[in-house]
Order: sequence, then structure tokens, then C-alpha cells
Amino acid sequence: MKQKSLKRNAALNFIKALMNIIFPIISFPYASRILMPEGIGKVNFANSIIEYFTMIAILGVNTYAAREASKIRDDKNKLSKFTKEILTLNFFSTFIAYILFILCFFFFEKLNEYKIVLLICSTKILFYSLGTNWLFMAKEEFGYITLRQTIFQVLSLIFLFIFVRKSEDYLIYAGIGVFANVGANIFNFLYARRFIDFKAKIHLELKKHIKPIFTFFGTSCAGKINSVLDTTMLGFLAGNVSVGFYSAAIKVNHMVVELITSTVSSFLPRTSYLLEQKQDNEYQKLVSKIFKITFFFSLPATAGLFILSRPLILIFSGSRYIPATATMQLLSLLILLQTINSFLNNLIITPQRKEKFLLYAQLAALFLNITLNYIFISRWGVFGAGFATLIVELTLPSIKLIPAWRYIWNIENSISILKSFTGSLFMFFAIYLIMPYIHSPSLCIAIITITGTAIYAILELLMKNEPAIMLLEILRKRIK
Repeated sequence: MKQKSLKRNAALNFIKALMNIIFPIISFPYASRILMPEGIGKVNFANSIIEYFTMIAILGVNTYAAREASKIRDDKNKLSKFTKEILTLNFFSTFIAYILFILCFFFFEKLNEYKIVLLICSTKILFYSLGTNWLFMAKEEFGYITLRQTIFQVLSLIFLFIFVRKSEDYLIYAGIGVFANVGANIFNFLYARRFIDFKAKIHLELKKHIKPIFTFFGTSCAGKINSVLDTTMLGFLAGNVSVGFYSAAIKVNHMVVELITSTVSSFLPRTSYLLEQKQDNEYQKLVSKIFKITFFFSLPATAGLFILSRPLILIFSGSRYIPATATMQLLSLLILLQTINSFLNNLIITPQRKEKFLLYAQLAALFLNITLNYIFISRWGVFGAGFATLIVELTLPSIKLIPAWRYIWNIENSISILKSFTGSLFMFFAIYLIMPYIHSPSLCIAIITITGTAIYAILELLMKNEPAIMLLEILRKRIK
């Protein structure tokens, strides 16, 4: 198979992530004002519960299957056999997930208060597990993934403005969220026939996948629980309003992180392929380049989100959510930490088959997360949940740096990171001085974003930081 352009793949994944940002930028401010903190809190609490059952249905398949399928993507027969085996395993895991979901209503009385919204959100369980997104990742079909997602998100926005008109419409909002995020997966089976022969009679070998899949499953479980534990524990310990405030604080953060990390994750199939083909030098060059790019984007994004926390809260959620400002500023540091974490997972640990180490790191973080959330939510509420999350996200990449250090530590990378940090620091103080003179939240966001980006770009070019020079060259070629 002809190798697809890494720049094109990264650009398409960036566009996909950008659509994931644009959709909430338009939908969340509208929904938060219509549904109020309590309505938003109910939907987000329900989604946090459903995430647990979704991870059971997915069974840790996505990362494992994307890695393994990328190695055999040029052989249709092997890829067809592998796909059928993974789908068969997913069928059983999805069935088990739904059984456990139903049983939970008998054991946890509080869930019965959210029964209808939970049932609506539970359709994600089926769509996620049967979507075979990993197949299109392995084939580097980022054009199809981006187009499919964009169409469904545009349709979802139309439905949102038509059908969500009052605070009681939170159930409709929950359904539209499912449609926007995973509804497009039903088309994957149709498009997959381009690469897979579903009619071929193949002897399935399921046993060989079980051990690595359960290793990834354990990692996925711990990671997924870590990502939603703060919201879940807030719901139980502090109530719907606190969840609403926390959702407002972390919403923009998640969007910015996804924008950066989605570009990083697009390199997983290629790094796995390079290692399989014994192209170690090419692998090392790619890892080093992406490592520098990771800091180049995440450092100024962290600084910018910290400065713009208050106006972003006002624009996205309204004045009722102002108490979430301090938490949002604290969580802005997650942009840097989660981006580094994504880089380590997708470019070093997973391609290098060190998934057991990844599992142990996630389990340690999970234990720490439960303990810290219980302590700090009880004392500080929403801010306590943010503080606990920050400590956990700082711990994770620190552990994962142990096996990754030799691939990323060199003088060239260190100098590039220092330049990115210096540019971000100067940008931070420059826009901090401008902020008091701009009183309109929307105008503040626009001016600060444009000014900050310009200052950072100029400084990085003057310091001749490699990522800045590389992006400038790409821009020059596009203009020509």
C-alpha cells in the first residue's frame, strides 16, 4: 500500500479535532443557558456513568487493534480475519456490558433518579464497540473519519437549536449528544467492505488476542475511570450543581487537549508500522520531531487558557458559572500534562509493546485518584476535584517517562523545549498586561488570542525554534 502523507494525516486529524471543538463551542453555551447547571449536571453525570460500561464493551480493543491491524494492513485476507476476530470478541463484551448496566439499577438506588437519561446515553455502548474506528485508523483513512464526523455534528447542531428550547429538554440534549459523537459509527460497516471481505469463510482464532486485549482492557479501564472519576464522585458527594460548575471549568480544557492530542495519536499506526519493518532510524526521527511539536503547541495553549479562563466561562456558560473560574485556571495545566501523556502512550509505550508498564502506571494513578478525590472534594468541592485531577495527571507522565527517557532526551530536544517555554512565558506576561483594558469577554478572547499567537510566533521564529521553522516552510509551500 502506498504510504500516505504524515502531514496530511495530521492535518485531517487536526480538522477532526477542530470540529470536536467547534461543535461544543456552539452547542455548550446555548445548552448551558437553556438547561441551567442542574440540567447540564444530570446529563454529564449520566455520561460519566455510561463511560464505565462503554469501556467494558470496547474491551481495550481500540489501541490494540489499531496497532496490530496497521502491521497487516496491506494483506486483505489477514486483515479480514483479524477484523472478524475482533468484532466477535466485541459482540460478547457488549452483551456483558449491557447485563451489568441493567444490574446496576438494582444495586444503586441513586441511579434510578437518572433512569431515562441513562438509558438514552447507554446507546453509546453499542455504537462505540461496533464502530471499528480502529480499522480506519490502521488504514490511515483520516479523510473518511473527518468527513463522516463533520456531517453528523452539523446535523446535531441543527437538531439542538430546533428541539432544545427549555430546561426540561435535557433528555433531548442527551440524545443529540449521542447522535453527534457516535451515530456515524453505523456507517462504518458499509465503508469497511472496501477493505474487508465479510463473506469469506475464515477459521477464527480468538484465544491469541485475549491476553493482550485484557492487558489493554485493564489499562483502558483505569484510564477511563481516571478521566470520569472526578465528575462521578462530585455527583455523589456534592450534587448536580457542582457537576455543572465542574463541567463548565473543564469543557474548554478538554477541547484544547483533544485538538493537540488527536494530532499526536494519528502517528500511532505509522510508528507501529516503522517498528514492524525494522526502520529504527526513521522511528527515532519521527519521535523526536513530534516530541518537540508537542511542547511547541501545549505550552502556549496552557498559558493562554489560564489567562482567558474568566472570559471563556462567561462566553461558554454564562455569569451563573463564574464560581468555576478558579478551577478552570487550575485545570489549564492539564493541557501540557495530558498532551505529554498522549505522546508517551501513542509514540513510545504502545508501539514498543510496553502495555504492561502502561497498565501498572494507570492502576497506580487510579488508586491515587480515588483517594485524593475523596479527600479534596469533601473539603473544597469543585476546586478539590480539580486539584486531585491535577496531581494525578502530573503523576502519570512522570511514571511513563521511565521507559521513554532514552528516546526523547537529547540536547536538541531540550533546547527546543526551552525556546517554547521562553516564548510562552513572554507571551503570558504580555497578554496579562493587556487584559485589564478589555472589558468585553468576546472581544477579550479575540484580541488576546490573536495578539498572543502573534507574539509567540514571532519569538519562536526569532529564536529559530525547529517546529516554528518547519511550520513556516509548510506555509510557504502552500502559498506557492
